[in-house]
Amino acid sequence: MSSTTSSPDADRRSTLIAVAYALLFSVPVGVGVTVMMTRVVPGRLTTPLVVGPGLVLALAVFLLVVVAARSGENAA
Repeated sequence: MSSTTSSPDADRRSTLIAVAYALLFSVPVGVGVTVMMTRVVPGRLTTPLVVGPGLVLALAVFLLVVVAARSGENAA
């Protein structure tokens, strides 16, 4: 194999590492925003206005980290 092609195992491992880092960074953001929204908006955790922003920001951070890890300057 040449040095420019990667094996399927290495590609799968790289994807798993990217997803792990994405979860590591996105879950605290989502939880933190949701907790902050419980302080700002009158409502319970089941209210969409409380949970929505946390989910949206967590998903945005998750996608940003996965894309950066898979196609960034230091991508495997």
